[in-house]
Amino acid sequence: MNRPVSGFAPANDNIIAETERWQAETRGPFVAANPERRDPFVTQALKWPVKPLYTPADLDAVGFDYLRDLGFPGEYPYTRSTRPNGHRSSFWTMTQVTGFGKGEDWAKRARFMLDQGLSGLILEYDLATTNGYDSDDPMVEGEVGRAGMALDSLEDLEKAFDLPFDKLKYLMSVCNAPQPVNLAMIIAALEKKGIDPQDFVLHIVNGILIEYICVGRYIYPPEHGLRIATDAIEYIIRNHPNWAPLSIISAQLQPAKANPVQEIAFSLAIACAYIDATLERGLDIDTVAPYLNHFVVNVDMDFFEGICKLRAFRKCWARLMKERYGATRAEAMKIRLMTSPTTIALTLQQPLNNIGRLAIMATACALGGAGENMTTPLHDEAHSLPAEEAIRVGAALQHIVAHETGVAETIDPLAGSYYVETLTKQMEDAAFAEMERIFAMGGAVKAIETGYFQRALGREQYERNKDLEEGRRKWIGVNHLVLPEEKREIEIFRLDDDMEEQQVEKVRALRARRDQAAVDAALEKVREAARNGDNLVPACLEAVKLYATHGELCNAMRDVFGVHTPDSQLAGV
Repeated sequence: MNRPVSGFAPANDNIIAETERWQAETRGPFVAANPERRDPFVTQALKWPVKPLYTPADLDAVGFDYLRDLGFPGEYPYTRSTRPNGHRSSFWTMTQVTGFGKGEDWAKRARFMLDQGLSGLILEYDLATTNGYDSDDPMVEGEVGRAGMALDSLEDLEKAFDLPFDKLKYLMSVCNAPQPVNLAMIIAALEKKGIDPQDFVLHIVNGILIEYICVGRYIYPPEHGLRIATDAIEYIIRNHPNWAPLSIISAQLQPAKANPVQEIAFSLAIACAYIDATLERGLDIDTVAPYLNHFVVNVDMDFFEGICKLRAFRKCWARLMKERYGATRAEAMKIRLMTSPTTIALTLQQPLNNIGRLAIMATACALGGAGENMTTPLHDEAHSLPAEEAIRVGAALQHIVAHETGVAETIDPLAGSYYVETLTKQMEDAAFAEMERIFAMGGAVKAIETGYFQRALGREQYERNKDLEEGRRKWIGVNHLVLPEEKREIEIFRLDDDMEEQQVEKVRALRARRDQAAVDAALEKVREAARNGDNLVPACLEAVKLYATHGELCNAMRDVFGVHTPDSQLAGV
């Protein structure tokens, strides 16, 4: 007698008995003579057991139902894709990260990248900017323009935006703690250039809560950080509805060694904090959710963990919006993903091996659904800022995956794999259980303040590093097939030695020629907005147009909000 298993496919009633027979008669004797190379087999991050064979019985074991858990592309729960046609109508937007030097340096590199067939850019700012200091502040000496572009004033973005905007489909600006300042500078620079904001999609990351957990580029205490982020979200929803005002950077949790379940649960719990704060501004969930569902998700070298994580992310977001918030619009339940191979899989040793790693991880991104955008890190990033050769290779890699492999020809091609469906369902269930723990303790902000997230990540870091140190996980070039006295024959990008001095001179010259009285008055309006609870973006925009500097605006908010010291929340981490 045949029956449907999990609503998925016909299977014989005695499939479990047949599996046991196969184990006893066929596999068992073979393994006795040919011992397995590992014991046990587990996934890399979650350390969940990997069985030698998956069958429909495994789907029954996790309570899998085809229509409820998988369904169809473009329909709830969006496990297979948020698009009814996957990537058959269009590929993902191909992007890369860049940021260094002065505004004009970044513009030159950005034009080169667009010429390589990319249509999206991710603009990173230096540590001075992301921590709210001007380039001439003694606190940031030696860091100006090193890990991103230096942004001191509107003048810098005017030079940075010397771009062919007809080629630029998508721009992401990565600046969290001082987001109202960054957003105001972008708006003012576009106005100066005469660029219609409707002509492209601007995506500000604005994900300050993640900084308190694992990155550290914060300025103000968490409650004020959340308020500032919400100001930027509200301003964009009300004034620039085609822009994206937030990104939840799960990709920053992953290098901190969050496992896939933690990535999903922590990211979605953080998203709920932004949603709740924005709903308090008088907006409804069906309006807010489509703006707040941008997630940047890394895929590591465990091929199937990464693929299943992307599928589980889509389903978990849809369930959360429908079940917790009562969303009814389809757009509110469709998560927007930017996927990326992870940088932590890339090695300083034998850097050309990183090209192979990137190709594998990018293929996993595509098989997992890729999302609206994919960005690829570059094989030389462990050595320096990327060289032009690495940019060409990284851009070509995305085109190879898109055009040559066939992975985007059909929608969700791994759907129906007993292993993939079992692992996806297990991740979903475990992520919801973890979210319930976070909600029970008061939500993401409370989990930050009590150090819950930090302690959890600390435990994962210890266990994962121990796996490498003790050889349970092989990392080619690091603890396996290590080459003595290796020669690293790759192009290394070097910054201009005079770059920092030039940037410092520029900001000082700007202060000398502007209307200081008008700037001082505008900065006082920023303080008033901070004290009164008014949206900070309009006051910042007024000050930016008078060429108030980035550091001055951040200091005006420091005067009101103070600064965050993590000592209390990290006690016991």
